[in-house]
Amino acid sequence: MELLDGRCNDEDEYVVKGERSDCVPEPKGLGYEFFEVMSRYRLLRAQVDAISGMGDTYGSLLERSVATAIKMRKMGIKSKDVITVCGVNHLNSCVPIIAALFVGAVPACLDPLWPKPEITRVLNLVKPKIVFVDQALIEVVEDALSQTNADATTVTFGDSEKYAEFKHFVAEKPDVDFHPYETSDNRETACVFFSSGSTGFPQGISLSHRALLGQANVLVSSGLCFDTSLSYATQNWISSAVTFFPTILAGGCRVIVPAFAPQGFWELQERFSVTFSVFSSTQAIALVKHGRPNGVDTSHLRDLLIGGALLSAHHLQALRELCPSTNCSIAYGLTECSGIVITFNRLSRREIALMYAKPGSSGLISADFACKIVNPRTGATLGPNQNGELCMKSDYVMNGYYGMDSKESLYPDGWLRTGDLGYYDQDRCFYILGRLTETFKFKDYDISPALIEGTLVTHPLIQSAIVIGIPDEESGNQPLAVVCVTEGCRNVGEEEVVKYVEERMPDQYRLRGGVRFARALPFTTTGKPRKAHLTKLILSGKFNFFSVAPGI
Repeated sequence: MELLDGRCNDEDEYVVKGERSDCVPEPKGLGYEFFEVMSRYRLLRAQVDAISGMGDTYGSLLERSVATAIKMRKMGIKSKDVITVCGVNHLNSCVPIIAALFVGAVPACLDPLWPKPEITRVLNLVKPKIVFVDQALIEVVEDALSQTNADATTVTFGDSEKYAEFKHFVAEKPDVDFHPYETSDNRETACVFFSSGSTGFPQGISLSHRALLGQANVLVSSGLCFDTSLSYATQNWISSAVTFFPTILAGGCRVIVPAFAPQGFWELQERFSVTFSVFSSTQAIALVKHGRPNGVDTSHLRDLLIGGALLSAHHLQALRELCPSTNCSIAYGLTECSGIVITFNRLSRREIALMYAKPGSSGLISADFACKIVNPRTGATLGPNQNGELCMKSDYVMNGYYGMDSKESLYPDGWLRTGDLGYYDQDRCFYILGRLTETFKFKDYDISPALIEGTLVTHPLIQSAIVIGIPDEESGNQPLAVVCVTEGCRNVGEEEVVKYVEERMPDQYRLRGGVRFARALPFTTTGKPRKAHLTKLILSGKFNFFSVAPGI
């Protein structure tokens, strides 16, 4: 079996290949497709703000996006120019993104929670022509811009006497003859998304029109229900596109919410009858530990995908009990592959049966992808039940890292090194074990911190945990855990936590580096632990922690 145009013709018996989908990505590009679909669905509800209750039809969203595109063209924005958005999710935050696609510009958005050094570095990398900014972030972004070579116009979503105001963009007179940008090659870069930054500075990842449209089409055709979707991720993360793009293609409605809160999730089910949502494992655990309020109806919630980090079978089963009519499952995706690449197809009875029989699995390889497990030291392709690095191949793999050399990750023959450890079993169900770059040596053992973290958060009083390796002369590295306890719980001591892991894991995973307690841990907005940042703080003595759980 080949993938798409034949890029994956490897005959190795251990290359696992997904089916070939019937989806043909629009050759004229993402902006053209969105314009056509939004015009077709103009009377349907496109998005609703969970706080105010206000919303948009596709018609009103299209009008604001076209007006903004007209303003961009008047400002000289052209194909391949970069624009960026920095802010929380609200009804207007997606408008500059759609408008940029309408004129052929490249959206490359910022995380509003990034510290200024990261914002500065990213702005200097992508050099946007326009930065659309929430009012509360203008000073940070302006200060960052002053330290770069970017010649950017700052536009605020609020009111300002100093900066251009977004309301003047959407006030542009409509043009009945407006035509969106049509690409001559849908392999050209459409958007730049950013890696999580969990192991260092975020990297800009260039994704093509073909990749983003292909992935969105595959998700829509795999049985996921995008009638009403909910995602907490801001626009800079691929997890946002996993809901945003398919929802537009399906003519569904997005529920817009600025931040995750367990209680808020249940309230949103009641108010908006959400059918599809994406969670990080951190958010899923918080939901389980919060519990479901009495009387909440979740019968309309068809599908819930959990990604970002490992989730134990214990927590997945607890989540399924909270949402008994929902297909809750782990999924594996990465920005370099334009979204989800391993999941369970909701239209396959066999895969649904496997999903419930194998709660630790992320699923089977998605359509239009191929995967092989490679020994990271020798490069040899491995067979079933052998741990190694996942490598992916597809037309939906990234074009490369924006402004950076991609040779270490993207081989000339099209195979992408994911940097993730895992294996597949005899049913070709895949299991993810953690990041290769986070794995450290204890004596002759390769230690995956994610496995220890997964055990720690099953403790009834531990809310979240990050495990790192602390250098040791004799053993190489020793596992150290930094944990947050559940609000209002009794005191938890180091000895109790160390013993908890000892009783559940092999000796090499024992927390020989000790346990530290913190009021908060550094996570990205998508729930991924910022381990490189935490390690730097701990080794430099700049992280504030406690020897026992602090009082709440």
